Amino acid sequence: MSGGDDVLPLPALMEAWRPPVGGRRTMRGATVRLSAGRGRGGHADSARAKLTRIVRKAPEVVVKVSGRQRGGGHLSAHLEYIGRHGKLEVETDNGERITTVAGLRQLAGEWEALDDATNRGRPRPTSISMVLSMPAGVAPDIVHDAARAFARVELADRFSYAMALHTDTDHAHVHLTVAAEGYHGARFNPRKADLHAFRESFAHELRARGVECEATPRRARGIVRKADPSAVRHIELRAERRPRGRGGETVRQRRRTLDEAVKVARSPRPDYRHEDDQALQRQRQVRDAYEQAANALERTGRAADRDLAAEVRAFVAALPLPLSRRLALAVELGQRDQRAARSDESAMRSRPEEKGIAPPLPRRFSRHRSDRDH
Repeated sequence: MSGGDDVLPLPALMEAWRPPVGGRRTMRGATVRLSAGRGRGGHADSARAKLTRIVRKAPEVVVKVSGRQRGGGHLSAHLEYIGRHGKLEVETDNGERITTVAGLRQLAGEWEALDDATNRGRPRPTSISMVLSMPAGVAPDIVHDAARAFARVELADRFSYAMALHTDTDHAHVHLTVAAEGYHGARFNPRKADLHAFRESFAHELRARGVECEATPRRARGIVRKADPSAVRHIELRAERRPRGRGGETVRQRRRTLDEAVKVARSPRPDYRHEDDQALQRQRQVRDAYEQAANALERTGRAADRDLAAEVRAFVAALPLPLSRRLALAVELGQRDQRAARSDESAMRSRPEEKGIAPPLPRRFSRHRSDRDH
């Protein structure tokens, strides 16, 4: 019988793994190289290998934009920060290792001069900073080497860059700062699609060094709701202290969502919206894709494929509930009220109208173990 790689590039599975939509790609680097190994006969990055890593919950790599620096002064302060004011090496794209504050300031001045001819006073970024990291447990030198290879593939001969390894947290990470003005007039301005390609490239480099990891979109892991970015959390904290300050509208929107969640949690007839159905539909499509993959693996007749099919089904059974942010808040509030009611029976008896027990989720949300029996 044919092997798992021959049957796994299923359209539904490829859709579940499709990169997130976020504008066309502006960067061109390792993605073409990576995609060459994903079709029939692919090896390191084959569909079967990718499916195995996903269902076994290989750690997800992180590549994110952490900031934009405007002007030489701002860039210099940032480079001094990632170099810990001369205590850490800052490595450049030409292999230079800078260990002095004076050297970092000189580099910042050079990058600012590159941008002066075209900036003309507009507040465009002089550089863009990113963080590349893995969960705890990966040796710092491996993370550093993989990040160095990633930068060489994605950026070399097009953009100046500088990088520094930090090991002061429970997981090693690399700060990579890229000059916004490229060698040939192109601007470094990665979009969402670029960042996903960067994650795939970084994961590829880590796997080449023996680290099992993945770079999948949230939907591939059954996660239908985007987590709040750290910037939003910081805006909320600032707005709590200064309600009329920057970010007030974001906080007001979140408060409206919370108010709606309270109504859902404490209403005997909650209002379920289109966004709630969308969350269910997105995850149902992902479940169906993995079910199709499990069925295809079982049909090969190979013992290894049958074992992987069983792992796929266990992965599907453990997927989280497909709740929108509003419903997730409602469930959390309802559970909180239930705990409070159990710990204070006297208060519950005196104010029965405030029991606040969350209504049961509709049948479509509670049947999350599997859709196979439909």
